Amino acid sequence: MTKINFLSPPKALVLSATFLLINITQLSAQSQQSNTTTIHFVQPTLERQPENRGAPKDRIGAGTRGDCPVANKPLTALVPLLSFTPNKKQVRTGTATTEYVLGLTTDEHPTFWFYVPYVPKNINSVKFVLLDEKKNYLTKEPIPITLSNTPGVIRVSVPKTEKPLEIGQYYHWYFLIGCNPQNPSADIAVEGLVQRIVPKDELTRRLHTATPRQQVALYAQAGIWQDAVTILGELHARKRQDAALSTDWKDLLESVGLENISTEAIAPCCTL
Repeated sequence: MTKINFLSPPKALVLSATFLLINITQLSAQSQQSNTTTIHFVQPTLERQPENRGAPKDRIGAGTRGDCPVANKPLTALVPLLSFTPNKKQVRTGTATTEYVLGLTTDEHPTFWFYVPYVPKNINSVKFVLLDEKKNYLTKEPIPITLSNTPGVIRVSVPKTEKPLEIGQYYHWYFLIGCNPQNPSADIAVEGLVQRIVPKDELTRRLHTATPRQQVALYAQAGIWQDAVTILGELHARKRQDAALSTDWKDLLESVGLENISTEAIAPCCTL
């Protein structure tokens, strides 16, 4: 009679359990790694660079400021400064002589982010303008914006009723704050460029199975700023007490030199 040893499981079962344990361990490690990845923006390689003439090179509010109240921090656009060498070859941020205020997006109607140090009672008007490469208005007219009573970071989305951004074209946007209707020349303004692109197939595949937080990291690594900052900003606004999202927001802004804005709260704004 064959003796059956109930204390020794078949080799196949042992191998199967071992394989399962290894896979679970690997998945757990991958999950922990994805949750601890530092969000860092990587400057993209552009197929076509913007025209140097008239291209915005400063994301800090410009104007006489004489009619606007004094603020601890200036009006600031949350956009990276992309750096280029004079011979048009792109290099890492900080090593070139020419910088453009420029963000990429995959969205037909992207969202833009700004730090605004003012409240409605201190200013007269806030407007957003978007022009195509031929200087035509993409919006029917400048979009008026109503601020909340809380200074901070705000988001401005291009309405779905407006024309969608065309792939490959550079659009010039302006964010204008007027403090004296009798003196428009004293308006404070920030400006920049945005270009809509088609994401690479590999990026699209990875985005399809990624969590929103992982999508932020993927977009940032691909140099697609508008999508990364919008997804993360909206997550951070909904979950203000989430320490991980707060860290991600700080890391993302600091990776493009916006350390002075990284701790500012996202204001409950805006009405277009």
